[in-house]
Amino acid sequence: MMDIDLTKLYKEEYSVSISKLILKSNKNFSEKALFIDRDGVLIEDVHHINSPDKVFLCSKVKNFLIAAKQECYDIVVITNQSSVSRKIISYEEYINITTKFLSLLPKDIYPDLILSSFHLPNNENNLKDFNWRKPGTGMIDYAIKLGKYNRFKSVIVGDKLTDLISGYKSGISNIIYVKSNLHKDQFPIVEKWAINNKISYKQLDILDPTIIKNIEIN
Repeated sequence: MMDIDLTKLYKEEYSVSISKLILKSNKNFSEKALFIDRDGVLIEDVHHINSPDKVFLCSKVKNFLIAAKQECYDIVVITNQSSVSRKIISYEEYINITTKFLSLLPKDIYPDLILSSFHLPNNENNLKDFNWRKPGTGMIDYAIKLGKYNRFKSVIVGDKLTDLISGYKSGISNIIYVKSNLHKDQFPIVEKWAINNKISYKQLDILDPTIIKNIEIN
C-alpha cells in the first residue's frame, strides 16, 4: 500500500488510551513547536475516518509545514481519535491511516511528534490519561516536557474550539483557527469564546504559509 515502514521512522509507544510517535531522526528538539490538529487541518475531515483510502491532504498543507520548518518550528500533531475506542478502527488501522498521511508528505517535513488520544468524549470507558483528550492539555504538556518547548514562542492550530482551548490552557497565546468544511458551525462558537475571554487569534479559510512566517511572539 505504502512504501513507508513507520517503525523505522518513529519510536512508538501506545496503550488502549493514547499513542506517542516520536521521530527518530530528530536528535535535537527546537525551541518552539507548531501544535497542529490532524483532521480538518492537515487531512480532510470525513468524520471518524476508517480507511487510508480516505486520506487526502487539506489545501496548502505542504507549503504551511515547509514554512514552519523554515521558521525552526518542530511539528507536533495532536489529535483526538475516539474511533479507536468506538471500535470503528483498530489501533493497527489507525497506524495505517497515519502511514498514508506521512506518505503524502516530503520526508523533511514529517511531524516530529504525532500524539493521539483514543478517549471517548466523557471517558465513558474510564481510560487513563483522560487529560490527553482535547480540550485537555495532556498532549501539549507531554510534548513541552519532552521537547522543552517555549510555550510563548509556540503556536496552536486547529479547526475546533477544543483545539484552541487546549493550546490556550497550556499557556500558548499564538492561536490560529482554520475554518474547516465539516465544522463550519465552530466559527461563531470560536468567535464568542475569544470575545468573552478577550483572546486574540488569527482566522484562516485555508492554511496560509505567510502566517507562520509572520507570527508576532506574544
